Amino acid sequence: MLLKDLIQIPVLKDARIAAGAEGLNRSVGTVNMMDAPDIIHFLKPNELLLTTAYAVKDHPETLYSLIEQMAEAGCAGLAIKTKRFLEEIPGCVIEAANRLQFPLLELPLDHSLGEVLNGALSSILQNKTNELSYALDTHHTFFNLILKGEGLSEIVEKLSQLIASPIVILGSKLELISLSSVIKPNIQLLNKWIRQFGGSKNGLEAGLYTISDLLPADGAGFVRLQPIPTPQRPGYILAFMHEEELRTHHALALEQAANVLGFELLKAQAVKDRARRYKIEFFTELVQGEITSEQEIIHRGKQHGLFPADSMLCVVCGRDSDDGFAESEQDHAAVERRARETDQLYHTLSKEFMKLGAPFVLFTLKDKFIALLSAKELLGASPDGKLRMSQQLIGISERLSAREEISLSYGIGSPFNKLVDIPVAYKQAMDAYRLGRSHNKQRFVQYYHTKDFADLLRLIPVDDLQEFIEETFEAWNGIDEGEQREWRKTLRVFYDNHCHIGETAKGLYIHRNTVLYRLNRIEQLTGVQVRNPADSLRIRIALMIKDLVS
Repeated sequence: MLLKDLIQIPVLKDARIAAGAEGLNRSVGTVNMMDAPDIIHFLKPNELLLTTAYAVKDHPETLYSLIEQMAEAGCAGLAIKTKRFLEEIPGCVIEAANRLQFPLLELPLDHSLGEVLNGALSSILQNKTNELSYALDTHHTFFNLILKGEGLSEIVEKLSQLIASPIVILGSKLELISLSSVIKPNIQLLNKWIRQFGGSKNGLEAGLYTISDLLPADGAGFVRLQPIPTPQRPGYILAFMHEEELRTHHALALEQAANVLGFELLKAQAVKDRARRYKIEFFTELVQGEITSEQEIIHRGKQHGLFPADSMLCVVCGRDSDDGFAESEQDHAAVERRARETDQLYHTLSKEFMKLGAPFVLFTLKDKFIALLSAKELLGASPDGKLRMSQQLIGISERLSAREEISLSYGIGSPFNKLVDIPVAYKQAMDAYRLGRSHNKQRFVQYYHTKDFADLLRLIPVDDLQEFIEETFEAWNGIDEGEQREWRKTLRVFYDNHCHIGETAKGLYIHRNTVLYRLNRIEQLTGVQVRNPADSLRIRIALMIKDLVS
């Protein structure tokens, strides 16, 4: 209850506002009556103090420090019954109360302090009862809308009607979810508010926000924000207002609407999660090759947005930070947080893929995001189609990196025409993604191509490759390092020229006898037959691995 409303009750209507009139909007939670010298230690925030000033009658100037202490403590005001122990309020006290905008009331002799105390407390309790009754009625109003089958838009319209203000519902990323249509909000004003306050990464708190740099046509200059409590993605109610002060009933309506909207959004999210789970189950079966009929794929896929196309692409998208993340090694809170991040990224990627201007279907599989896109629109017939698509995907990665510090990479399979070929295209896209990962790349776009021998070697752990090199050249351990380098160079050229001595000599710019000498020395010191098919194959592989590892 506000102090300006409390002083309208019968026992206070004749009280004189001696000072601090600008602070009458202070909230009064309770009333206290005391004349102790150390009274400040017993006062609480939002408390109105009634006193006869008996404790300070001999030193009225001490009221000055009491006023300052009460203002600092957040008290509602001070009401003094003069003409008994204190003839008048000192001028310095009045000056301090005005400066601090702290209400100072002068009580007449008509009512005792006990009567004032009882009347004020009764009024405060009645006001609380009215507020609770209004809150309960408002909650029933909103909840009955849900029971009647009404949805989010109807609740928003009812709230707008109750508080006579435009209403906007925003999601956790400040994306627009709903807005009132009868009392329409100013969209330009909404965008201005988002630009001014939307940069916070820790969410927005309930309260009043003042929009700066208003134009005459903007209208409302204040926004009352009320968070919507939901477990995963909290949203916000925004009420655009022309005045800074918010009526208590309006605040209660916002609170009750937030509770009911939280339930409604949670219900809607549960429906979406169930539909998405069915979608994931279908596409998991599909990419794993468990659905082999084209007709069955078309029949089951159409409810998830999958339709036959002339040419399609499978794109695997993964976070560069996913390397080394294992759910089994994380606590439950970390796994839950990761799941929420995946869910948010799914919605963000959906919006980004929509900007590509091509039909697509997006789903998640473990920690990866799989997109089936139309190759006709994205690649086209021009030879630079792959380059153009790579630039578009890298653009998505750069935008996400700038906004949310998320780095993404992509693997893309070969184009396909039949839906039954999706498992093959998915395997190709995953192979391309893993190939890019094996090169320790970040934010890459890797197209599938048939692997050459070096690509296959990269799929083998480095420790195993190093062990193969050491075993192959174990007999070389006693040889000088300089001579080993000379041997390796000779053998590379020798095998590249199909073991032809003359061509090897030309390639090394040495005499053919020097080539023969080096080959014979290798055979004598290591026991390896350089022309033997098995030995030569092992040496060639070891030399290739050594170049690859280094």
